[in-house]
Amino acid sequence: MVATKASGVDMSGKTCLVTGAGSPVGREVSKNLATMGAVVVLASHDFGQLEATRSAIVGARPSAQLDPHTVDLGKRLSINDFASVILERHQRLDVVVNVVHRSSRTKIEADLGTELTWMANVLGPYMLLDRLLELLKSSAPARIVQVVSPYAGGLDLTDTDYDTRSYSGIKAYRQSMQAARLLAYGLSSNYGIHGLAVNACVPGVVRGDPGANFFANLMAVAPAKGAETPTWLATAPEAAGQTGKLFMSKEVIKDKLRDASDVQTLWHTLGVQANQAVL
Repeated sequence: MVATKASGVDMSGKTCLVTGAGSPVGREVSKNLATMGAVVVLASHDFGQLEATRSAIVGARPSAQLDPHTVDLGKRLSINDFASVILERHQRLDVVVNVVHRSSRTKIEADLGTELTWMANVLGPYMLLDRLLELLKSSAPARIVQVVSPYAGGLDLTDTDYDTRSYSGIKAYRQSMQAARLLAYGLSSNYGIHGLAVNACVPGVVRGDPGANFFANLMAVAPAKGAETPTWLATAPEAAGQTGKLFMSKEVIKDKLRDASDVQTLWHTLGVQANQAVL
């Protein structure tokens, strides 16, 4: 392969899916992957943001191979329809980058009463990856990257939907970020046998992060900077052997919120919640 000047990595012939492609970091990750020559499947719940991402990439690289889709990871039917389209249109799937970023100031119930932030950031990605597992397996070695906020904590696996706790948008967001990390570790353990490498990464504080306060946002990094580590995890040859870890600035960092029993409980909980979604 001939490496691209911008990245040193040629992704020609590879297919990459970026969820949250309309978010600032998702847009930059998508742009990076397209610049490397990959076919990039763009997924976002917001059509306007999705179109802005598509336009930005095409404007910078007219030859970019893009496949944009509006998909709401907060809705089970949308996930199922999107997965069906991907399986029909694409023969391989080498990389999935989940840019976890949804939040809500007020409690919103998604399908079957699932709280929206949990559904969109945790259960939805779990269900999508489960639907795409056979395609990922056939494309192995493949990579999955969970892009999460540094603001995480407060996970209660007995009350993921805030049915018994007082709802707080920030708390629900932070809970989902902790769970999104744990999901990466669970995916690594359960999908590793199939040749899939799964990691989580913190892009730093990117301006507008719902979990950051005013002063943290003043020190926020640009989205392009925040996209560096997830892009590296998705493409770099030296990152190929990494799995089940948390990264920041292309370095492994210790996750103080990691607990083996929580990983197992989360995996079981998501399996139960996903099965409840079967229509």
